[in-house]
Amino acid sequence: MNQLDPVLIVGGGLTGVTTFYELVARNVPAVLLESQADVAHCTSYANGGVLHPSLPDPWNNPRIGPDLLRSVFNPRAAMKLHLSQLPSLFGWGFDFLRNSVRSRHLAITEANFELAHYSTRQTDALRQFLGLQYDAAAPGTLKIFRTPADRDAALQLAERLAALGLVYRELDRPALQKLEPALAKADDRIIGALHFPDDRVGDARLFCRQLAAQAVAKGGELRCGQTVESLRVEHGRVVGVRLGDEELRGRVVICAGVAARQLVAPLGVKLPIRPAKGYSMTLDASQLTGTQLTHPIVDAGLHIAVTPLADKLRVLGMAEFIGMDTNIDPMRITLLRQFFEQLLPDIAAQLNWEEAENWSGLRPMSSDGRPFIGAAGVEGLWLNCGHGHLGWTKAVGSARVVSDQMIGRRPEINAAPFSFSADQRSGIFN
Repeated sequence: MNQLDPVLIVGGGLTGVTTFYELVARNVPAVLLESQADVAHCTSYANGGVLHPSLPDPWNNPRIGPDLLRSVFNPRAAMKLHLSQLPSLFGWGFDFLRNSVRSRHLAITEANFELAHYSTRQTDALRQFLGLQYDAAAPGTLKIFRTPADRDAALQLAERLAALGLVYRELDRPALQKLEPALAKADDRIIGALHFPDDRVGDARLFCRQLAAQAVAKGGELRCGQTVESLRVEHGRVVGVRLGDEELRGRVVICAGVAARQLVAPLGVKLPIRPAKGYSMTLDASQLTGTQLTHPIVDAGLHIAVTPLADKLRVLGMAEFIGMDTNIDPMRITLLRQFFEQLLPDIAAQLNWEEAENWSGLRPMSSDGRPFIGAAGVEGLWLNCGHGHLGWTKAVGSARVVSDQMIGRRPEINAAPFSFSADQRSGIFN
């Protein structure tokens, strides 16, 4: 490869666009390759809209094994494993459960928090520096709970992360309703919440479009509608990509979400990433009267959240292990609506649910809950993928880490937990 060849970034979602910008900002020639007609057109299109370092814990908590088994027979399960996926998830699932041991889960949670906390601060700095407008706000997240056991577990985790920089406060039900009056008629089972004031909201798709434009203005090249069919290898090194009849030369950064695993597999790089399908509904809130929702609200037990985004409301969540299927299941949409109606009945009654934009996307879930950031173990190949449900939260930070590594600069945070090195992340990966 010629040193003047650009870096080729595969994937135009949040991680791809931020990596594109960060490399160009470091005076590294870069080309962003996106198969869709625009950036942020797949998993980043209608995500939760919340940057939440407050929720860095992977979904494979110590209780996950029995919960997943029960979900096979429960069509309404918030996190559902489909029986048809068991063969393809065997090795990945073994490592998913292996990392659910409390000691591993806590260590991964702490590593995730450091990256998420760093990334959220850097996203703020980037917004201010570039003047980006993407419906950003900083009300802080409300993590609600319904039982004393849920409250105690949330407090225990928050107290542990407070030593690393997490800011939070506990709210009983009256204090919760005082801070967020829109919850005045919420389900009586909600007994309180934790408020995390450092969390942010923002439209990820708007962010990606504007940041990509900034990178192009600085000399980067954006090529949409370009599907990378394979990676080019010469003498054991990755030297570029193949796009149909066209070949491009350069180092490659894989930011391709759930497609990353198949792209690198022919090179012997076994990425333990599987798709976890999520849903969202985006509703027009511009004509609402009365008390408005000002805080994003998360129910971690149900894997559902509601996010206010300027003149829109987005209700989202759940996770299905159902392969690459992106079809919208009407039952899942109904569950989202029912959650909203129980939480915010007055607002729900004013919304036009028939005109909601219903969407599904595939989160790229790593088997241990950490993204892969850095060298892939094959010369010329780099990774920035596997962020799961924290892609928006970690995007800028991850891009800065991998970009610093590529130019030989030491990242500002400890990048070792996100290395692809087998010494760092051993396990059975298929």
